[in-house]
Amino acid sequence: MKSRRERFGKVPSQLLLWGSLLLVALSFIPYTFADQGSTKSPSPTSVQQQKPTVVVQPTSTALLNQPTQPQSSSGPDNKWYSSFSKLFSELSAEDVGAKPRIRPHFVFNQGFVSNANLGSSQADAAWQARIAPGISISLPFDRLFAMVDYTYAFSTFQGRETNSNNNTHNLDMLLRYDITDATTIGVSNNIQWSDIPLQPNDTFMLESLVTELNHRFTNKVSSNSKYTFQYFNDRSRSDTTSREDDFSDHGVTEALSYDVTRAINITPSFAWHIRDFKRVRQKDYWQIAPYFDTTYKLGSKTTVGGRFGWAFRQFREGDDHESELIYGASLNHLLGRKFVWNVNYDKRLTDTYDTDFVYREDEETKTLDNYDHNFRVIKTHRITTTADYYFTERIKGGVFGNFQFASGEKEDNVVTRKKNHEKEMEVGVRAGYRINRFLSLNMLYSFGRRFSSNDEETGSRRTFTYHKVTGGLNIQL
Repeated sequence: MKSRRERFGKVPSQLLLWGSLLLVALSFIPYTFADQGSTKSPSPTSVQQQKPTVVVQPTSTALLNQPTQPQSSSGPDNKWYSSFSKLFSELSAEDVGAKPRIRPHFVFNQGFVSNANLGSSQADAAWQARIAPGISISLPFDRLFAMVDYTYAFSTFQGRETNSNNNTHNLDMLLRYDITDATTIGVSNNIQWSDIPLQPNDTFMLESLVTELNHRFTNKVSSNSKYTFQYFNDRSRSDTTSREDDFSDHGVTEALSYDVTRAINITPSFAWHIRDFKRVRQKDYWQIAPYFDTTYKLGSKTTVGGRFGWAFRQFREGDDHESELIYGASLNHLLGRKFVWNVNYDKRLTDTYDTDFVYREDEETKTLDNYDHNFRVIKTHRITTTADYYFTERIKGGVFGNFQFASGEKEDNVVTRKKNHEKEMEVGVRAGYRINRFLSLNMLYSFGRRFSSNDEETGSRRTFTYHKVTGGLNIQL
């Protein structure tokens, strides 16, 4: 029987060749549909952000084009993505239409990474490509909205030392019902099954189920009740004592939002969380976290925010616990009418298998979510910043930067009982070009580096440096 590499040996070169020809050909497509209709994605769950009012927002692909690659111990593309991060974003008639809709979508990306396995040397450069067709079905009714989206992705890494092909299946389902004008209930479920990048024949399955209830008491007061369930099944043959294995996770959050004035909002909340592992029972825990969040609008162009709370985590084995203050701050500013700047800082307790990425929509800083799996908890300080400029209604460019300080104490290392403090960064530039209402192009350059790691001597958490360049095509009918 032929090996996996022999069976797929010709696929990568053909994929790269045809992808390059496709990008060149599409650059000459006329702008026939550029100004027809809305360019906004029909996703009911996309995050709403402040954008310049004088330009048309480039085609949103939050629902359809997110890569679905798993978190892994190696490689700069090591994060899953989910479409459904918000259940209750406002929907317009143009977003969902009045009739059921079937919308095919297609994404192609290819690029080059200088350090595919994130080793200490730059000796493992590789070309990478990803093709992801899918279909989305939406069913809008008077008070009910339902949506199902399926995406299949094939990714390949081809280098002197790295030759890997990966298959990914991603299924998103959402149901939202307006009980009254003031009360809405929503349920979303994301199921991902995939090969682990750069680890052929190792697979995983992750399911994320969210149920939310929103209720507005008055024009100024509203509440949000949320239940989250996640299940992870690790089918890899790796040693389960040195990495995360099968687990189930339950969480309940209650938040109350109050608009003190038109400029000031305060949101106290309380969260309860429990996670159980199948084999590595030293990581089992329950946690509570009261939290207080406030935002203040400094005029029409600037919004600042602050967060403060306390996290208490009790581990199941022994009498060990973690008690930590958690806090953060943010700033959003519109410079002129086309330039948007954001900066954010957070200090928190983090699971080494952090599944929060399922509910985020950012496409960069993937390596920063890859923590040391030997630890049951990590304390992190993270600074993120983005700056985007809208040159025209079709062209957008921006920069991003992310810096993280992660520390794990020796008593939280369930494998070696050694501490590990790490410093990492990832910065880059990105650009997007909307050809017409159905087609858009994107380009990205990123530079990443892990400056320090106490686990350098074992080789599992090495320092690294990498450069990555990618470009791609998004088609949404």
